[in-house]
Amino acid sequence: GTGGLSLYGQAACRVLDTRQGSGAFSGELTVNVTGSSCAVSTTAQAFVLNATVVPQGPLDYLALWPDGSMQPLVSTLNAYDGFTTSNMAIVPTSNGSVDAYATSLTNLILDISGYFAP
Repeated sequence: GTGGLSLYGQAACRVLDTRQGSGAFSGELTVNVTGSSCAVSTTAQAFVLNATVVPQGPLDYLALWPDGSMQPLVSTLNAYDGFTTSNMAIVPTSNGSVDAYATSLTNLILDISGYFAP
């Protein structure tokens, strides 16, 4: 319909792996998806992401949401047992970035497999 978005698939690509860069984090982290090496279109209005956490102990939750908006009151994934856990998420964006929040120390891996754009 008018104003609708199309889904554009792409070969899976690693947007972020904190194990290879900044290291484990807790609290908030901003991830520039369109600025990554994955060649995601700057017209993207939502990303199809696989989020994987490698926590250093129990992780109550990880949340992903559009950068520049308020953190949601829901989780993207939970790893109460402290095990490596992953989940697919479709995360909107208005500026090419998404925010992540982890309740405790964890590494984060974000892989993209597609995006929604006009």
